Amino acid sequence: MKRRAEQDLFEWFHRSGRMPLIIGGARQVGKSTLVKLFCESQKLELIEINLEKVKLKSINTESFSIQNVLDEIQLKTKKVITPLSIIFLDEIQEQPKLLSTLRYFYEERPDVAIIAAGSLLEIVLKSEKFSFPVGRIEFYHLGPMTFTEYLWATDNKLLSEKISNLDFSPGVHESAKEELRKFYYIGGMPKAIKTYVEEKSLISVRRIQDQILQTYTADFPKYNARIQIERIQRVFTSTILQLGKKIIYQRIDPNAQARDTRRIIELLIDARVLLPCYHSDGNSIPLMGESDSSIQKLYFLDIGLMNCLLRLDFETIDQEFENTFNTKGIISEQFVAQHLAYIHGGATPPELFYWLRDKGSQKGEIDFLLQYKNQILPIEVKSTASGHLKSLFYFAKEKKKENAIRISLDVFSKEKVTHQIAGRPSNINLMNLPLYAVESVTVPADLW
Repeated sequence: MKRRAEQDLFEWFHRSGRMPLIIGGARQVGKSTLVKLFCESQKLELIEINLEKVKLKSINTESFSIQNVLDEIQLKTKKVITPLSIIFLDEIQEQPKLLSTLRYFYEERPDVAIIAAGSLLEIVLKSEKFSFPVGRIEFYHLGPMTFTEYLWATDNKLLSEKISNLDFSPGVHESAKEELRKFYYIGGMPKAIKTYVEEKSLISVRRIQDQILQTYTADFPKYNARIQIERIQRVFTSTILQLGKKIIYQRIDPNAQARDTRRIIELLIDARVLLPCYHSDGNSIPLMGESDSSIQKLYFLDIGLMNCLLRLDFETIDQEFENTFNTKGIISEQFVAQHLAYIHGGATPPELFYWLRDKGSQKGEIDFLLQYKNQILPIEVKSTASGHLKSLFYFAKEKKKENAIRISLDVFSKEKVTHQIAGRPSNINLMNLPLYAVESVTVPADLW
């Protein structure tokens, strides 16, 4: 199944001064498949070592050298490394010492193309206290498949082209909503999409989702040996019911200290199972510069897995699709979050920001803030284009912002909206973007 990341790998492979590439991401997001498909499409020889099954002993010797490592790889795989080969070290977290040796491939053998991939990499890197020299290793962050990639996989390429070209004619709009209903259930995990394509069975999709979630819980013992697995499981289960809300640690685990719950959430974030969304004052770019990690809300890595955990079947999602359930029930917000988190591409770690004022007379919350070029775009997720926009007006007036985006199930539109705040008119240029076009959120911004 085609991924946008294949183009990024193409550019990496042909880049002057190419560095070893580390692909990180949650389990089952398609890291290994991505590398294999890229090699197939470019007719490159894949030289793969799965470090869960095979250990490279040459990195532990006193006479360590990159050439010895390369020789061992060739002997174990029975393949000769050439300029048209890619060495792929899969599950590299199983042999952490290899991570710190990757720099030597760049320094001593820059002609060798090498990719490493693994899960729990952030946890391993922090626990092993690795420090990577700048300009020696490149990181790539892979998330679940996007809605566009789902359309490619399900033979809806024409529909995806219409959406990316901002063609929101009635036929396109209805077809896109129909596919979006399915995506809300299936989600973006490659194996779930592949199962749907091959079997056309939503029951089989749910079985695959359950299996993926079991692999996540099976990883809990690897997070931190000093934390009881039951506590991680308890926090994991509780956060699903708190998605999209400001974190209050006491609600997640009433019997634990806040610092302990916070540490477990940080581990789930490092495992890429949870996506944090931090409050930012939103006065100027970068948003990170005015963010406050003590004020955050959480989203799950994938909408399909979230609905699996919540035991929402397709009939429920289908029947309530156009009702307020989708916003109040966090489903549409989750869909937007997992796409915005990776909107800047794989070279950038996933990040999300929002704005919250929960004190004073003018309380308000903006679902998401997006940094685009020199703009800060406030984004609200609504069930329809008629949803109230009080928070948007408060934010726009205070921050002197002229443009805002509302993402809903309605068709694309632009309008100038006026609202009275403290007896004075406040104006914003409002763009309504259909939910299924969330990946184009920065494209219409050029139309203002």
